[in-house]
Amino acid sequence: MIKKPTTTLAIIIFFIYLLGVIMTGSINPLDFAKRLEIRAMGIKPNVPFYESTRIIVGPFKPRHHYPLFPPITLEQAENAPHRVHAPYNTDLNIAVVGDNYQIKERWIYRRKPKYILLNEQQQASLKNLENGDHFFILDDNLQLQPITIEEAITLPNYIKVIREMGKIISIEKKTLKAYFKHEYEYWPHSEEVLFFKNTRYSIDRKTVLESLVVEFDKNGDHLLCTTKDEHNKVVYIEKYYPRGSEYFSERSLFNQQGEKTNIIYIPNVGENKNVHLDKNGNITEVTYEGNRHIVLADFEEDERYKTLQIDTSKKYKAIDSLEPEK
Repeated sequence: MIKKPTTTLAIIIFFIYLLGVIMTGSINPLDFAKRLEIRAMGIKPNVPFYESTRIIVGPFKPRHHYPLFPPITLEQAENAPHRVHAPYNTDLNIAVVGDNYQIKERWIYRRKPKYILLNEQQQASLKNLENGDHFFILDDNLQLQPITIEEAITLPNYIKVIREMGKIISIEKKTLKAYFKHEYEYWPHSEEVLFFKNTRYSIDRKTVLESLVVEFDKNGDHLLCTTKDEHNKVVYIEKYYPRGSEYFSERSLFNQQGEKTNIIYIPNVGENKNVHLDKNGNITEVTYEGNRHIVLADFEEDERYKTLQIDTSKKYKAIDSLEPEK
């Protein structure tokens, strides 16, 4: 009987506080409404949740990095679908919002599932399975060993078996191809991003392979992007030009000795201008070229899982970017 007035009083105090924040101009009313919406989703500050992989594409993408959709279950997250905007892999996202209800951190497990066929001995070990989803790893003798779903989602490789109405309808191997962490920090008294950091880790989920930090101004425009390698050495620094400039950005490349080797001017239209430098910073050559895309290789698959036969009779279907998880 005592809890109801206490709860009501807390809610009143909370709304008075937020009203004061809005009146002083330190929060946009639209952002205030968005935060109320996120609270209603059941998302709490500093509490991890499984994030939907649905996205809004097109010219009117949402800003300010608020969660767009309610949390999903662990089972839905593990069963992440292929999306039309990324049809060759699936993502399992674990996100955390800060006190401002904007995304603070996000961990991404990117996998490349494949339907497989098991040999007779492996198949025989599944004859007593109950209906439902089951998860396994291969031991050194290539035999199936059961694991939990909580264990499976963090492992480099695992096998998922689905049984319905007494019949196995699906067998997949799910290979981890990349693991990322996103971090966001925001300008004080503003919903705009101050910086974004993307860290890519090795398969042990501890060793850093590459990090990228993007800095923004108070209007949300890019200022600077710095990429470092696994030794924390700068690979390139990209500076962004004001809107309306001839160039979109200029990218300075560095070698392992920390020497600037190239300055690539990236225009809004047309080919890139690549200025080649010697070790003293003198121009040796100017070339023109298309965009460079440096992509890190996927994780190497465990040899045990490479022995599994691919089931070519089954294919994955990429679903719409806004279709909910099942």
